[in-house]
Amino acid sequence: MVQSGFSYAVVIEDLYVAEVFVTSQSSGQLNSGARAGLTQVLIRVSGANMIQQNPVIARALRKPGDYYYQYSYQATDREFQIGDQLVAARILRLRFEPSAIAQLLRSAGYPVWGSNRPSILLWLALSDEGGRRILTESDTSELGIALSNQAKLRGLPFLYPLFDLEDELLTAEIWGAFLERIEGASTRYNPDAILTARIQKNKAGQWTGSWSYQIDQQWYEFSSLAVSVEELVLDLTDILVDKLAAKYAIDSSRNLIDFRVENITSLEDYAAVSNYLQSLTPVLDTFVTEIDGDNVLFSLKTEGRIEQLIEIIGLDESLVLMNNSLQSQKLHYRWLPKDGN
Repeated sequence: MVQSGFSYAVVIEDLYVAEVFVTSQSSGQLNSGARAGLTQVLIRVSGANMIQQNPVIARALRKPGDYYYQYSYQATDREFQIGDQLVAARILRLRFEPSAIAQLLRSAGYPVWGSNRPSILLWLALSDEGGRRILTESDTSELGIALSNQAKLRGLPFLYPLFDLEDELLTAEIWGAFLERIEGASTRYNPDAILTARIQKNKAGQWTGSWSYQIDQQWYEFSSLAVSVEELVLDLTDILVDKLAAKYAIDSSRNLIDFRVENITSLEDYAAVSNYLQSLTPVLDTFVTEIDGDNVLFSLKTEGRIEQLIEIIGLDESLVLMNNSLQSQKLHYRWLPKDGN
């Protein structure tokens, strides 16, 4: 459930976990399922949809066992038609090693997009056999299911408004794509991005979408036509992921940054700041070079552009940027303890 009044990045759980259907627990099914699972994770972590066409990735997919450390099976009520027989399907669940995935992506020239991802607030108007309505978090329509599936596959944190009385007044604005009104109504949720659309299914079963999305206070618009809702949502997620991954995913360039943090008043604060910095995807290593009162100067070895590090920290509320000198690679932040001390 979305909560109002504050902004927060969304941590994507199970970023390195894949689930695929298999028809048995044979070694052949395990190997083919692991290839599909590895592809799934590589796409989710890199943001690149056609990653298997890269020759380095293609070689790695021949030996998927080098990249996962745990797998299990789960029974389902689904069946697959194989020849003239119906065969019960199982879910193969694999856990991949994050460091191995990151190393593979970097060797293939792809960025690494961490689990701390920008929230995307959805204002979606839908017209189908059920009539006209605004999509909610509990919607079980074809569109709602397709959005949920793609969010999981691509690691996109789609969030829905509360649709209380205040939000319900916006129904006409969503249908009419009045972007200023939608942007104003979104402020109480403080999302990192906004997506709004008018989506329709015609009598022939075709789907059309008129989409608008806002990133960095700038609106972008596009339209799409698809023969299925899955194709419609796939086109949408490809566009969103390309835009967001370009902003937040980390390339392989290296930096050494002077990173000053003020308001560290206790050992607990120091430990929390150290753990936080080490948890950031761009940060490869940290060490302290100076302590002056409640100011601690860290030296950070990082990957990617410094601007990307600033953007990623900005998704959270743990550190507030006080000053930066990008040319001299110096950043100054203030620590905001979670407990308010």
